[in-house]
Amino acid sequence: MQKYELVLMLKSQIQESERDELLSKIEKDFKDNILLKDDMGIHQTSYDIKWQNGNNSVYYVSYYLNLDNEKLQELRKSLLYTNALVRYDVLKMWQNQEMFEFDKLQKELEKIMDSRDDKRFGNRITFLSLPENEKYINWKSVAILKKYLTRFGNIKPRRYTKNCVSTQKKLRQEIIRARNFGLLEFIKK
Repeated sequence: MQKYELVLMLKSQIQESERDELLSKIEKDFKDNILLKDDMGIHQTSYDIKWQNGNNSVYYVSYYLNLDNEKLQELRKSLLYTNALVRYDVLKMWQNQEMFEFDKLQKELEKIMDSRDDKRFGNRITFLSLPENEKYINWKSVAILKKYLTRFGNIKPRRYTKNCVSTQKKLRQEIIRARNFGLLEFIKK
């Protein structure tokens, strides 16, 4: 059994009853495998989704799952032809990675960023180089991920971030995930 995070991006224009019907179907089919549900609500994306201009609001729902390969294939098949879905992804979790609830994580990061007296030397950022802060490497921690991007939208290199190789790889992976879900821009204009 492997732990996964299922992220659903639903159309924000659909009715609440239709959205609840889809989510209850998923919860009924995989009720033994769901460890945690995070209903993130409607958020604005950084870019237009699904080739429709001005369509940049999406309803996010995230599930923390414990699945084997057969159940994973069954889950992907059940989501294949769903009209209410804009996009979905099944993310494989690291061995020691935990799932955060979006609202709690944002409040926690806000407190940390306000209380933190960061001594910056040029473009160097040292927040994630500390071992106790590695747990915040997650696609939902947008405030921290933005600090590791240049003004053009590129990922800052290791010589500025002072991260070890494994932390920099995890950071890069989570930035790419946040971009795919529309929470970060690919390129800043």
